[in-house]
Amino acid sequence: MPTDSLRAVLSQTERLVDEGRLPIAVFDLDSTLFNTAGRHLKILQDFADEVPELAPIVAEIDHHEFGWSVAGPLRSRGIDDPVILAQLSRFWFERFFTDDYVLHDRPSLGGPDFVNAFWERGGLVYYLTGRDVIGMAQGTTKALIAANYPYYRGRTVLHLKPTFEEPDKPFKDEAIAEIRSYRGDVVATFENEPGNANMFLSAFPQASHFLHGLVCAPDGEAGDPSLIRITDFRY
Repeated sequence: MPTDSLRAVLSQTERLVDEGRLPIAVFDLDSTLFNTAGRHLKILQDFADEVPELAPIVAEIDHHEFGWSVAGPLRSRGIDDPVILAQLSRFWFERFFTDDYVLHDRPSLGGPDFVNAFWERGGLVYYLTGRDVIGMAQGTTKALIAANYPYYRGRTVLHLKPTFEEPDKPFKDEAIAEIRSYRGDVVATFENEPGNANMFLSAFPQASHFLHGLVCAPDGEAGDPSLIRITDFRY
């Protein structure tokens, strides 16, 4: 059971701390510790302000309807005009990766409780995200604090991309090297993207690797069968 696996992470953390070691857990943010549906919805609402014919339709859309794409709820209602969807795509791209809009995210169910439970047992919380420093550092910091995730209390690291344009592979390679530099024990990683979870499995085979939720890139690689699938962080 996933809940048993989450509790096992906490038990292992206590045991390692008792042995004088440093347990580390790596947490992705978007679609892992945070549900990004609120960000999608706010962007869509603001877009409807500029495209008034969409306003009555957007007014009916709720958070739970969003998956990977901001356009999904519109397509499900028969809105498939390529001009409108292209405009929405550009509008979304200019706003999704910004400090202001990230504040509309909501914490994932059970996320703050579990991360705090890990931290309170002596673990190091390593937030690893593809968000960039220039565009999203301030908003991400505010969002973590507002959601009551541990931050500013020691034993927390927030690792963001230095720039939006930074390629994924060197960024991830650098992150793995940094995590190893702490000379602790990686006990768990949490991701929504199967490809990233596979990467962690290869880098830290002794850890438990969790795949959270159902929102991921539609063209990504399949997850390793050993990944532990969870829908929330309740334990």
